[in-house]
Amino acid sequence: MESANINLTLPIKIPYEVLQQLTDRNLIGMEIGTGKRKEGRIVDTNLEASPLPEFDVILVLKMHILRKILVTKEVTLGIHASLTYDTNTGILSVGDFKIDAKSKNFLLNKTLQILANRMYYRKVLDRATINVNELIGPYLTELNERLVPGISSPQGILLHGSIEQINISRIEPLTEHVLVHVQFKGGVEVTIEKLPGTYFKL
Repeated sequence: MESANINLTLPIKIPYEVLQQLTDRNLIGMEIGTGKRKEGRIVDTNLEASPLPEFDVILVLKMHILRKILVTKEVTLGIHASLTYDTNTGILSVGDFKIDAKSKNFLLNKTLQILANRMYYRKVLDRATINVNELIGPYLTELNERLVPGISSPQGILLHGSIEQINISRIEPLTEHVLVHVQFKGGVEVTIEKLPGTYFKL
């Protein structure tokens, strides 16, 4: 089979709900604090676009308070974060971040001030790192496996070939999802198996 070389960039949408499944898996149950002095435990997370223009996303953490001297059992704290992507490793991680830990309740605000330690959350954000190659890799492998025997359409077009190289060129955080720009290089051939019925109409 002689296949034409292709070099195609395809945008892939990953909703924040999908990424949140990873933050849930990596963060729920994690204890916040240092050594034997644990302040709280993460019991739930939420991930969405940040309303602050200088940041990409906000990671909202719901935490159960472990210290008995604090006045409440659970608090919610937000972390606005800028995302960075390493094209060599495929790692999506957090660069700069800002902790949103203010409340109109004075006693609750004291609790949040204790929890709002940047050193604590640098560890949290490091654990929230995502390997994008591992996330979308299985789907791209499946696509390649289907291309080898050929993908047929009801319109009578057969598309077959192979993808030799897949690279993620950049990642673009948007309002409802993260857009992953994937570059495909390989050889693909298109075969017309039948003409559409309208071709013979006068």
